Amino acid sequence: MAEITPPAWMQAGSYPARTDRLGAISAALCYPGFLADEATPLRIRQGVKPSYQNYQMKVRAAATPNMTVIVSAGFCWVDNHDVGGYGAYACVNDADKILTVQPAGGAGQYRKDAVVASVYDAETSGSANEWRLEVIQGAYAASAGAAVLPALPNSAQILASVTVNPSVTSITTGNIADSRNFSVAAGGILPTTLNTYPTRPHAGQVMYLTDTDLFIYGKADGTVVPLALGAGAFSFARKSADTSRASTITLSADPHLTVPVATFSTYTVDAYLIYSGGTLGDINVALAGPTSSDGSWSAVGYGRSVPANVNTDGYTIRMNPNSIASVQPRSYGADTADETLHMRGTLRTAGTAGSLAVQWSQAASDATATIMRTDSWLRVQRVA
Repeated sequence: MAEITPPAWMQAGSYPARTDRLGAISAALCYPGFLADEATPLRIRQGVKPSYQNYQMKVRAAATPNMTVIVSAGFCWVDNHDVGGYGAYACVNDADKILTVQPAGGAGQYRKDAVVASVYDAETSGSANEWRLEVIQGAYAASAGAAVLPALPNSAQILASVTVNPSVTSITTGNIADSRNFSVAAGGILPTTLNTYPTRPHAGQVMYLTDTDLFIYGKADGTVVPLALGAGAFSFARKSADTSRASTITLSADPHLTVPVATFSTYTVDAYLIYSGGTLGDINVALAGPTSSDGSWSAVGYGRSVPANVNTDGYTIRMNPNSIASVQPRSYGADTADETLHMRGTLRTAGTAGSLAVQWSQAASDATATIMRTDSWLRVQRVA
């Protein structure tokens, strides 16, 4: 591909709509750049315009739940994926849009549908010239875990996924999972999450992690690091809701207790965990860092059937170090009343940026849920 000429808004001559898309929309949203940087030209980050509480184009259930969903008013940008280098389209929804979800299947039929903003342009594919808010129906599966999202139209931005279980007659808030990307003009601060921020941002691109209340930015080498990198800088995460886990001994990261960490850095680690559970299930806890990171931690907490390791108040006094590199868990006791666990340690990162996460599960599989409580927190401070 060579020069695209004439350029937009030249006094003499005429130009196609594609030139406007490339100049007025894609150039401002360009992420991360042109053919010199990427395998395809003008690979933009399409998405929804951010706003107060990110309400634009949000998919929600009807006030009286039925087999419909509502898409809020808002702006989004959708890239043309039919032909490379054809730019992005500005799509505007000026009022609530009600979309119908197809009826559920019978027993043993599970489905996952996608709510999308789709662009159809006859210049590059098909015969339609429009954009639509629509529900794309997923294929039926024998279990909820086997249900997958359907293939989407080529030029589409997914807004939400909708879980449709057998024989349901209404879609509630619990059936809807927000799947929106957000997009800003180059130089703007992008709202995103720790698990969904874009890879290979342009150098200096600042992003705000809405789930951890932190700022990160892109470096020239393509890595992403916390905005405050100097010694003494804190990263902090607090649980904003309870998390329950039952009948599982598989460690997994807590959805809230994760903080980003930089490369080749040393951190002190503190955590204050509030939890409850059954006396059979108890709790396993570990810390997991980025690839090739190292370090250790120990904790003071309620003992789990190990009388020699507890004092008269029931709290452990032996604090052997536990490895971060091998994600080494330790077991602690639980009760129906809330207990606390106090963790301290050291994290040393290598050449891979990433995050430090509190991982946990039950110590023994139990139908009585172990619950990590709101206001538990994880904090790291860079010291070198």
